[in-house]
Amino acid sequence: MHFKKLALITATAAAMILTTSCAYRADLAQGNFVEQENIDKLRYGMSDEQVRFVLGTPMLVDPFDNTRWYYVHYLREGWSDPQIKNLIVLFNGRTLVDIAGDFKKPAAFNENSTIVNKVDLSDI
Repeated sequence: MHFKKLALITATAAAMILTTSCAYRADLAQGNFVEQENIDKLRYGMSDEQVRFVLGTPMLVDPFDNTRWYYVHYLREGWSDPQIKNLIVLFNGRTLVDIAGDFKKPAAFNENSTIVNKVDLSDI
C-alpha cells in the first residue's frame, strides 16, 4: 500500500515537471533594434558616418555594392509569431539619398540637412 502511494506521488510529480518545463520558451531577439525615433533623425544628404552614428552598424552591407545598408530586427516573444522589421538605407557614394522598409520616412527627410545658426551681431 505504501509503495503504491509513493509510486503515485512520484508519477504525479514527474508529470507536473514534464508538462510545466515544456510550456516556457525564451524570447529571442536578433539583429539591429531600430526605433522610429532614431529614423526621424535621418536627413537627405547625411554622410555615411552620420547615419552610422544615429542607427549603429548595419546588419548587412553588400561587399560589392556598399550603397545599400540593411538593418534587420527579428523578435520572437515566447510562442508567438516572430516580428521582423527591415530598414534599407540607400546612399549615392557616401551620401544618404533614401530609406525604405517597414518604418515611416520622416516628414523632414528631404529638408536641407545643413542647419545654419544666425548670430545677431547687434548684441555684441
